[in-house]
Amino acid sequence: MKRYWVHITILSILMVATLASYTFVESRSDDKSNVEVNTEENTAVVANQPVKIEVTLEKHYIDGKVEKEQKTETVLSMPDFWASYQEWNLVDQSQGHVHFRQQIDDISPYTKAHGYFGIKDGILTIFEGVPVNDAAVQSFYQIETEELETRLYNQLKEGIKINSKQDYTNVLETYRPYQDTKAVNGDGA
Repeated sequence: MKRYWVHITILSILMVATLASYTFVESRSDDKSNVEVNTEENTAVVANQPVKIEVTLEKHYIDGKVEKEQKTETVLSMPDFWASYQEWNLVDQSQGHVHFRQQIDDISPYTKAHGYFGIKDGILTIFEGVPVNDAAVQSFYQIETEELETRLYNQLKEGIKINSKQDYTNVLETYRPYQDTKAVNGDGA
Protein backbone atom coordinates (compact mmCIF):
# COMPACT_ATOMS: atom_id res chain seq x y z
CA MET A 1 0.00 0.00 0.00
CA LYS A 2 2.89 2.28 0.76
CA ARG A 3 4.19 1.65 -2.69
CA TYR A 4 0.83 2.71 -4.15
CA TRP A 5 1.01 6.13 -2.43
CA VAL A 6 4.57 6.69 -3.60
CA HIS A 7 3.48 6.08 -7.20
CA ILE A 8 0.48 8.37 -6.85
CA THR A 9 2.65 11.12 -5.33
CA ILE A 10 5.27 10.87 -8.10
CA LEU A 11 2.55 10.83 -10.76
CA SER A 12 0.90 13.89 -9.22
CA ILE A 13 4.21 15.78 -9.13
CA LEU A 14 4.86 14.93 -12.80
CA MET A 15 1.37 16.10 -13.80
CA VAL A 16 1.77 19.41 -11.94
CA ALA A 17 5.24 19.95 -13.47
CA THR A 18 3.94 19.21 -16.98
CA LEU A 19 0.98 21.55 -16.54
CA ALA A 20 3.21 24.30 -15.13
CA SER A 21 5.73 24.04 -17.98
CA TYR A 22 2.94 24.09 -20.58
CA THR A 23 1.44 27.21 -18.99
CA PHE A 24 4.91 28.85 -18.86
CA VAL A 25 5.59 28.13 -22.56
CA GLU A 26 2.19 29.49 -23.56
CA SER A 27 2.68 32.70 -21.59
CA ARG A 28 6.18 33.18 -23.14
CA SER A 29 4.83 32.78 -26.67
CA ASP A 30 2.09 35.34 -25.93
CA ASP A 31 4.72 37.77 -24.57
CA LYS A 32 6.93 37.18 -27.60
CA SER A 33 4.14 37.93 -30.06
CA ASN A 34 3.38 41.14 -28.15
CA VAL A 35 7.04 42.10 -28.32
CA GLU A 36 7.14 41.54 -32.06
CA VAL A 37 4.02 43.66 -32.56
CA ASN A 38 5.42 46.39 -30.33
CA THR A 39 8.78 46.26 -32.10
CA GLU A 40 7.13 46.61 -35.48
CA GLU A 41 5.04 49.53 -34.22
CA ASN A 42 8.16 51.22 -32.76
CA THR A 43 10.11 50.68 -35.95
CA ALA A 44 7.37 52.28 -37.97
CA VAL A 45 7.36 55.27 -35.61
CA VAL A 46 11.16 55.63 -35.78
CA ALA A 47 11.15 55.39 -39.58
CA ASN A 48 8.72 58.31 -39.77
CA GLN A 49 10.90 60.54 -37.57
CA PRO A 50 13.57 62.71 -39.23
CA VAL A 51 17.13 61.61 -38.45
CA LYS A 52 20.09 63.97 -38.12
CA ILE A 53 23.29 62.67 -39.72
CA GLU A 54 26.75 64.25 -39.63
CA VAL A 55 28.15 64.08 -43.16
CA THR A 56 31.83 64.47 -44.08
CA LEU A 57 32.59 65.10 -47.75
CA GLU A 58 36.18 64.79 -49.02
CA LYS A 59 37.12 65.93 -52.53
CA HIS A 60 40.51 64.73 -53.81
CA TYR A 61 41.91 66.71 -56.76
CA ILE A 62 44.61 65.65 -59.23
CA ASP A 63 46.94 68.34 -57.89
CA GLY A 64 46.98 66.61 -54.50
CA LYS A 65 44.71 69.09 -52.74
CA VAL A 66 41.94 67.74 -50.51
CA GLU A 67 38.87 69.76 -49.59
CA LYS A 68 36.84 68.64 -46.59
CA GLU A 69 33.32 69.75 -45.78
CA GLN A 70 31.36 68.81 -42.67
CA LYS A 71 27.63 69.31 -42.45
CA THR A 72 24.58 68.05 -40.61
CA GLU A 73 21.68 66.77 -42.67
CA THR A 74 18.15 66.08 -41.53
CA VAL A 75 17.14 62.89 -43.33
CA LEU A 76 13.50 62.04 -43.91
CA SER A 77 14.14 59.12 -46.26
CA MET A 78 17.29 57.00 -46.25
CA PRO A 79 16.84 55.91 -49.90
CA ASP A 80 16.68 59.60 -50.90
CA PHE A 81 19.75 60.35 -48.76
CA TRP A 82 21.80 57.58 -50.42
CA ALA A 83 20.58 58.62 -53.88
CA SER A 84 21.82 62.17 -53.31
CA TYR A 85 25.35 60.79 -52.76
CA GLN A 86 25.43 58.14 -55.50
CA GLU A 87 28.42 59.88 -57.16
CA TRP A 88 30.44 59.59 -53.93
CA ASN A 89 32.37 56.64 -52.46
CA LEU A 90 31.49 55.60 -48.93
CA VAL A 91 34.60 55.68 -46.71
CA ASP A 92 33.10 55.10 -43.28
CA GLN A 93 29.71 54.85 -41.65
CA SER A 94 28.86 54.81 -37.97
CA GLN A 95 25.91 55.71 -35.76
CA GLY A 96 24.85 59.20 -36.87
CA HIS A 97 27.87 59.82 -39.15
CA VAL A 98 28.68 59.10 -42.80
CA HIS A 99 32.01 59.86 -44.53
CA PHE A 100 32.17 60.12 -48.33
CA ARG A 101 35.09 60.65 -50.74
CA GLN A 102 35.11 61.74 -54.36
CA GLN A 103 38.00 61.81 -56.85
CA ILE A 104 37.80 64.98 -58.93
CA ASP A 105 39.46 64.86 -62.36
CA ASP A 106 40.49 68.51 -62.18
CA ILE A 107 42.79 70.78 -60.21
CA SER A 108 41.44 72.31 -57.03
CA PRO A 109 39.77 75.72 -56.98
CA TYR A 110 42.56 76.82 -54.61
CA THR A 111 45.27 75.94 -57.14
CA LYS A 112 43.30 77.66 -59.91
CA ALA A 113 43.18 80.81 -57.79
CA HIS A 114 46.69 80.81 -56.27
CA GLY A 115 48.86 78.18 -57.98
CA TYR A 116 52.04 78.85 -59.96
CA PHE A 117 54.56 76.39 -61.31
CA GLY A 118 58.12 77.33 -60.56
CA ILE A 119 61.48 75.84 -59.67
CA LYS A 120 63.07 75.47 -56.24
CA ASP A 121 66.45 73.82 -55.76
CA GLY A 122 66.15 72.36 -59.25
CA ILE A 123 62.78 70.72 -58.51
CA LEU A 124 59.57 71.48 -60.45
CA THR A 125 57.27 72.86 -57.75
CA ILE A 126 53.82 74.40 -57.32
CA PHE A 127 53.89 77.61 -55.29
CA GLU A 128 51.19 79.56 -53.53
CA GLY A 129 51.62 82.76 -55.50
CA VAL A 130 54.63 83.60 -57.64
CA PRO A 131 57.79 81.59 -56.87
CA VAL A 132 59.66 84.58 -55.40
CA ASN A 133 57.40 84.32 -52.33
CA ASP A 134 58.94 80.89 -51.64
CA ALA A 135 55.64 79.35 -50.50
CA ALA A 136 56.09 75.87 -52.00
CA VAL A 137 52.97 73.72 -51.90
CA GLN A 138 53.86 70.59 -53.87
CA SER A 139 57.07 69.29 -55.45
CA PHE A 140 57.23 67.00 -58.46
CA TYR A 141 60.61 66.00 -59.86
CA GLN A 142 64.19 67.14 -60.24
CA ILE A 143 64.87 68.96 -63.52
CA GLU A 144 68.19 69.04 -65.35
CA THR A 145 68.28 72.85 -65.49
CA GLU A 146 71.42 72.91 -67.64
CA GLU A 147 69.44 71.08 -70.34
CA LEU A 148 66.53 73.57 -70.28
CA GLU A 149 66.13 76.21 -72.94
CA THR A 150 66.65 79.67 -71.44
CA ARG A 151 63.03 80.60 -72.24
CA LEU A 152 61.65 77.57 -70.31
CA TYR A 153 63.97 78.19 -67.37
CA ASN A 154 62.96 81.88 -67.20
CA GLN A 155 59.27 80.94 -67.30
CA LEU A 156 59.78 78.73 -64.24
CA LYS A 157 61.78 81.43 -62.42
CA GLU A 158 59.00 83.99 -63.03
CA GLY A 159 56.20 81.49 -62.34
CA ILE A 160 53.69 79.89 -64.67
CA LYS A 161 50.09 80.60 -63.58
CA ILE A 162 47.88 77.50 -63.31
CA ASN A 163 44.36 78.41 -64.43
CA SER A 164 43.06 75.02 -65.52
CA LYS A 165 43.68 71.30 -65.63
CA GLN A 166 45.02 71.78 -69.15
CA ASP A 167 47.62 74.31 -67.90
CA TYR A 168 48.60 71.87 -65.16
CA THR A 169 49.07 68.87 -67.45
CA ASN A 170 50.76 70.94 -70.20
CA VAL A 171 53.44 72.20 -67.80
CA LEU A 172 54.07 68.71 -66.40
CA GLU A 173 54.39 67.30 -69.93
CA THR A 174 56.55 70.20 -71.16
CA TYR A 175 59.12 69.71 -68.41
CA ARG A 176 58.99 65.90 -68.15
CA PRO A 177 61.68 65.39 -70.85
CA TYR A 178 64.03 67.44 -68.63
CA GLN A 179 63.41 65.25 -65.61
CA ASP A 180 66.68 64.21 -63.99
CA THR A 181 66.34 60.42 -64.14
CA LYS A 182 69.57 59.92 -62.19
CA ALA A 183 68.11 61.78 -59.19
CA VAL A 184 64.84 59.86 -59.47
CA ASN A 185 66.52 56.44 -59.77
CA GLY A 186 69.09 57.18 -57.10
CA ASP A 187 71.96 56.92 -59.58
CA GLY A 188 73.09 60.52 -59.04
CA ALA A 189 76.63 61.28 -57.94
